[in-house]
Amino acid sequence: MPATRYSYTAITLHWLIALLLAFQIALGWTLEGDNGPELFARYQLHKSVGITILLLSLARLATRLFTPRPPASEGPAWTRMLANTVHWLFYVVMILGPLTGWLLVSTARVQVPTLLYGIVPWPHLPIGRAWHEPAESIHGAMAWLAIGLFLLHIAGALRHQWLLGKPELQRMIPFARGKAGGAATGALALVAATFAVGTIIYPDKSQPSAKPGAAQAAAPIVPAAPIAAEPAAADMESEKPAPEAAAETEAEESRQPLADWTVASGGRLGFTARWNGEAVDGRFGRWRAAIRFSPDDLPKSAIRVTVDLASADTGDGQRDDSLKGSDFFDSGTHPKAVYTARDIRHLGGERYEARGTLDLRGVEKPTTLRFALRIDGDRARVAGTARIDRTAFGVGQGEWAATDAIAARVDIDFSFSATRPAS
Repeated sequence: MPATRYSYTAITLHWLIALLLAFQIALGWTLEGDNGPELFARYQLHKSVGITILLLSLARLATRLFTPRPPASEGPAWTRMLANTVHWLFYVVMILGPLTGWLLVSTARVQVPTLLYGIVPWPHLPIGRAWHEPAESIHGAMAWLAIGLFLLHIAGALRHQWLLGKPELQRMIPFARGKAGGAATGALALVAATFAVGTIIYPDKSQPSAKPGAAQAAAPIVPAAPIAAEPAAADMESEKPAPEAAAETEAEESRQPLADWTVASGGRLGFTARWNGEAVDGRFGRWRAAIRFSPDDLPKSAIRVTVDLASADTGDGQRDDSLKGSDFFDSGTHPKAVYTARDIRHLGGERYEARGTLDLRGVEKPTTLRFALRIDGDRARVAGTARIDRTAFGVGQGEWAATDAIAARVDIDFSFSATRPAS
């Protein structure tokens, strides 16, 4: 006996793909506007949904080819030919659309890694940039074709169900047997709701923008004013020694010898960039510091900090991978950033300033740190800031060199505890 309904596998795949297509078409209309974290997040979601549609469509095609299905509906030859054409063009759209999108991502000048839904890494295709423009044209055409096919498919189903009185929808709508009017109305409402969600969805906007504008000249480095980067630093500012104890404290500090300090685990080395006015925060997970210091012997004190650039963590895997690339840190060629300072000055109280040099991406520039320091016996607590101009170091190449979307200024903050050998 021929099948009277599609298999549960075919039904499930049909409706999953239908809802994702409705969502994807609506989401595509939102991929315009000012470059920034919000727009880039929508692009990342668009990529993830597209790859999902591609994989589900391949599974649906295999189901259509290798599992029994109901016979084609009877009717005039032209209607049967049109229905068959619409179905096969849908497969073209559902497969070629995501494939050309994949080509676009793989041939883009700025290679932004793809993580499906921020979790599963998806590789780029090993092809040249000559494919980019053709892929872009075809991808846009697939979007408009999808809209037309969607309308034709819905119109055909409703024509069979209500104008011709044929039970076509019962074969594909889950749990619809006998009269399928209510189920069809519910299915249409669900598709419409999914489309509406695609137009208003507001993904996590902590991801970077893909298209800054034209390059601008580098601005000079401006040292940051001293601020507290951690609650511990705030405590350092508020817990001033009493006047009666000040002389005793200064006398004790004057007797402190020059020593090599060991940084304790759990410290922070962070950074903040601004993207269309929005702060994007990150930190480096691996860094080490060689500190020889005495508040009584600042001329012989020195600081050297080495940072593993590949350990940059902004809370988003795609952005972190982009930072490692040649447009930003280029950690493959320049794996480390090194800050050295031998000019350390006391600004009064617990405030100090270190004037040194930052070597980043093979470029050395003067950089000043300001920090608050409290020494209690053989333990010290430090918190401070610096400010650099990323463009002066070449962090941001090509389209990324512009400062209209991503500001040139990057603020550095750090806080840690350290110990010295017992006196």
